[in-house]
Amino acid sequence: MPLFTVEEINFMSYFDTSSRHALIRDMENTPLSAMDEEMSEMLFRMVKRLKNMSDEEFSALYIAPDTLMD
Repeated sequence: MPLFTVEEINFMSYFDTSSRHALIRDMENTPLSAMDEEMSEMLFRMVKRLKNMSDEEFSALYIAPDTLMD
């Protein structure tokens, strides 16, 4: 089973994905008031999974940069 869904990977692309730590920091600093409840819950779950994975596992993920998205 994949660690993240396609939707979660796409969501990550809007943050700093230069490293696992940068992604966690960027996600944690995002104001939840800017999101609906479903998005903020997804963000919380993703941060929790990111904190529990290794840098090696993170580097194996393919997260397309936001600039490549339509």
